[in-house]
Amino acid sequence: MVVTAAVRRSLRISGRLVPVDVRLGQVAVTLVVSIALFLLALHVPAFMAAGADMSDSVQRDYAANSWQEVQTSLALVAIVLPWLVYALLWQGAPWGRRVLLAIATAGVVVTTWFAIVSAQSYAALPRQITGVVDRVQGRVIALRGGGTYYLVLSDRELGADASWLRSGVAVELWVSPRGHAGAVTAVTEVGGN
Repeated sequence: MVVTAAVRRSLRISGRLVPVDVRLGQVAVTLVVSIALFLLALHVPAFMAAGADMSDSVQRDYAANSWQEVQTSLALVAIVLPWLVYALLWQGAPWGRRVLLAIATAGVVVTTWFAIVSAQSYAALPRQITGVVDRVQGRVIALRGGGTYYLVLSDRELGADASWLRSGVAVELWVSPRGHAGAVTAVTEVGGN
């Protein structure tokens, strides 16, 4: 059996000629790098000190859930950073390169800002807040007498807590300076806020 291959300078997709300015090889490499970095960022272990007391199991849960926010922010950076490098390294159509450079730069700036804010929240000392649940809507919990917080619990934890996390239940929250609750436990007595 003989197999032959021919390399053509032009590429046709659905009968349409793809311009020579489009470098599919470099685009494919950039896409693969972007996906690989994205997956890596979602699994990177904590590499900085948490603000939570790691000897306390509830605060350890808070730190783990807060680190997931940092991982997500790093994953967003990992999506756009390779495209910025692509726009800087490889020449293409001038207008296309400028558009990609502008979009990728904006993406890197915004996602890096999110990553920095998430990392600062992870490193900050969390507040302990005790109160009675007024309402829970999705990932937002409101306590009676004020205070609305975003739950950054894993889907598994949120599902397990759904049986008791409802209106009228006394809870203890560990909250970041941004108002993200990384740990929620039921309490029998409610102290002060």
